[in-house]
Amino acid sequence: MKKFGTVTKTEGDKAVVTIIRDSACGENCAACGICKNSKEMTIIIPNEGFNVGDKVCLTTDDKTFLKSSALGYLSLTALLIAGGAIGGKLGGDWTAFLGALIGVLLGVVLIRCFFAEKIEIKTEKVER
Repeated sequence: MKKFGTVTKTEGDKAVVTIIRDSACGENCAACGICKNSKEMTIIIPNEGFNVGDKVCLTTDDKTFLKSSALGYLSLTALLIAGGAIGGKLGGDWTAFLGALIGVLLGVVLIRCFFAEKIEIKTEKVER
C-alpha cells in the first residue's frame, strides 16, 4: 500500500505526516455528509531529515497490513462478544452492555499495544 502525505510538524526524532484518506464509498454515497469531516489523517513517523512541508511517500507491505488489520478486528470482535456474554451471565442486560463495553476497551488497548507497532512503514521524500 502506498500513500502520499505532507510533513506538518517535526519534533526531534519524530515527524507528523498528514495524509488524505480514501473514501470507502468512492465519494458517491448518501452518507457523504457524515464522512467528509474525517478526510485527513495524521501519522507519526521517524524523522529522517524531513522538514515541515516536505512531501513523503509512505509504503507498507499489503499482506502484513491486511493480516494485522484482520487480527485486530477479530480480536476486538471476540472481546466484545466475550465481555457481553460474561456480563450477561453475571447480571441482566445492563451488565451485558457494560461487559461488552469493557471488552471493547480492552481490545482497543491490546490493539494499540500489540498490532499498531507491527506494521513497518517505509518512508521516502518525494518531489510532487
